[in-house]
Amino acid sequence: MASSQPGGGMRPEDLLTSETTLKGASSQSQKYNGEIFCNRALNMKNIGFVGFDMDYTLAQYIPETFEILAHRGAMAKLVESMQYPAEILKLADYDPTYFQRGLIIDKVRGNIIKMDRHSYVKIAFHGNKMLEREQRLRIYGNVMQKSYSSQDYANIDTLFSLPDAFMYAQLVDFKDEHEDKFPVLKQKSYDQIYKDVRRSVDLCHRDGVIKDRVSEDPAKYIQSEPGIVDMLKRLRLSGRKVFLLTNSLFEFTNVVMNHIYGNSDPESRTLEWLELFDLVIVGACKPGFLDDPQLSLFRVHPESDKLSNMDNALFDPAEVSLAKGKVFQGGNYNHLHHLLGKGFFAGPQIMYVGDHMFSDVIRGKRSLGWRTMLVVPELAHEVDVWLDQSIRHRRIEELGELRNELDEWVDRLSLLIVSCSNEEECAVYDKIDEMRAELSKAREELKAVKESYSEDLRLFHEAFHPVWGQIFKVGYQNSRFAQQVENYACLYTSKVSNFGMVSPEMIFRTQADVMPHDQLEDTPIRRLLKARGDSFVRSLTEMPTRSPSPIRNPSQ
Repeated sequence: MASSQPGGGMRPEDLLTSETTLKGASSQSQKYNGEIFCNRALNMKNIGFVGFDMDYTLAQYIPETFEILAHRGAMAKLVESMQYPAEILKLADYDPTYFQRGLIIDKVRGNIIKMDRHSYVKIAFHGNKMLEREQRLRIYGNVMQKSYSSQDYANIDTLFSLPDAFMYAQLVDFKDEHEDKFPVLKQKSYDQIYKDVRRSVDLCHRDGVIKDRVSEDPAKYIQSEPGIVDMLKRLRLSGRKVFLLTNSLFEFTNVVMNHIYGNSDPESRTLEWLELFDLVIVGACKPGFLDDPQLSLFRVHPESDKLSNMDNALFDPAEVSLAKGKVFQGGNYNHLHHLLGKGFFAGPQIMYVGDHMFSDVIRGKRSLGWRTMLVVPELAHEVDVWLDQSIRHRRIEELGELRNELDEWVDRLSLLIVSCSNEEECAVYDKIDEMRAELSKAREELKAVKESYSEDLRLFHEAFHPVWGQIFKVGYQNSRFAQQVENYACLYTSKVSNFGMVSPEMIFRTQADVMPHDQLEDTPIRRLLKARGDSFVRSLTEMPTRSPSPIRNPSQ
């Protein structure tokens, strides 16, 4: 009987990239350089209008200062306005690295989950306590995919939502541990706690707890990103119309855009930054702006920050409305399209750049046909870690190859054994016990390889995040977030200024889509069938032998 050890009796691990190689080799010289990645070919010559969101797009906030403001302020609101016990103020301060974008809050059960592209839950926490696999499957094993779009779930679509998730997890744990001590918590469902968190955060944004602090010292809360002003100027010089579409009101927009323009001090603020845009719409209330044609538009008077009605917004020619000022509040997509002027006739002429998966990208793409660019600040970290871990990734691929080979060997032996039901039909019937022993050995070896594969995959993902792993992956499959990026973001990059590194006439080309049958020779089933040879009948008359492992020996 042929040995089950591939490569002439060598152990499986002898054929793999060694631990020494893993520790000693890395790709530190390779780093993310601000590349813009393309999911859908886009010729900028066909784009006549380029729009930008502001918060977390043109303005990247500093998590350690800005998001802590939201967390501390919202916790205080819960105590002051919603009768939560003051003891919650002693809970741990906000950690901006604890959660990541792309997760989903299960508001009914008090859970935070991560799903793959097929909407299967792969990681789940109740509050800050991880659910074991059996618990996770019991809760989510039979949940229909469409259910995750219901009101029972909330997507962590933007960096703005990370403090919400952190606070929600804290309060779920606090309720579970202390609800008998505090009747107010016993009366609150997990869903109500989430609503309270959202209301408290919104209150902080509305009453100045957050924005007043930013206004006093923008440089403390907003990252410096050179190149944005030049990029905006270059787009206008190319003949395109450039617009700002933000949910922030004008007072805060003026503070942030002055900082980006170079006027951070309150005394130095002007309205010069308006020259970067042909049109500015604040207080847009996205995503409603993108799908509710009934929302009213108002004119903003920047010098006084006062509003006036725009009853004839859709009837007056665009040049007439813009001659009186180019700053507006509210409205809807019809107003935007009208104010862009006679050159606009179809959604694909617009490219909108934003950070919010749902409000900026999915709605703009799906409802209006806009071309889209998603800003993913986490992308630089994701790419850098992947490059640094490329040696381990190669080892994972090698383990996968070995697993596939052992799968084939186990399947071939199993098929042969089940086919040799009697001596008359099978010439190797007298070797059946030997084949069963070989099958047992192969299964043990396969089990060991699978355990090694899982362990290396775990370590690989922990290099990105100790709990949630890669943003774009769950295990070896794309995450739900990655699937949304692929489906709805024509382009994606780490920061908006990367767009200034290419010409306004750039043609972005995508890589060819690949399905399993396009990689026929690499598919496990193809190799399994090829290993059977040209006749299964021959395997009933000859003892099977195992082919040498296809994994290269690193020492060669």
